[in-house]
Amino acid sequence: MKNTFAKVLIAVAALLSLSAPMLAHHGSRISYDLTKMVTLTGTVTEFQWQNPHVYITFDVKDDAGKVTNWGAETYSPVVMARDGWGRHTLKTGDKVTVTVWPSKIGTPRGFLAKLVDPDGHVTDLSRGAGPE
Repeated sequence: MKNTFAKVLIAVAALLSLSAPMLAHHGSRISYDLTKMVTLTGTVTEFQWQNPHVYITFDVKDDAGKVTNWGAETYSPVVMARDGWGRHTLKTGDKVTVTVWPSKIGTPRGFLAKLVDPDGHVTDLSRGAGPE
């Protein structure tokens, strides 16, 4: 009896330890301010089609000419593919208009809410619940 209880306890502990990284990964709601959105126009510097999230970096020039490199996290490639995206959707040098839920700590980063690509095609992710 004691041996069975110990095995069950070890199995439960193992399952909990395996699920901890997943819980940490899905803390995105904590990172982004879901009460506001910021819209920026810039030039793509990198497009990363990879798990667990697609990531876009782009340069935004302010009125004084200062360039800030922004990052926009999106959903996984599988989810983005449902909206017609693929690994060649964006290229370095593409001009885009991006709307993000911004970082809560003020860094030039956000979670993608909407993107208008160079052809004028709009991807609107704001209709969902926001970051996972």
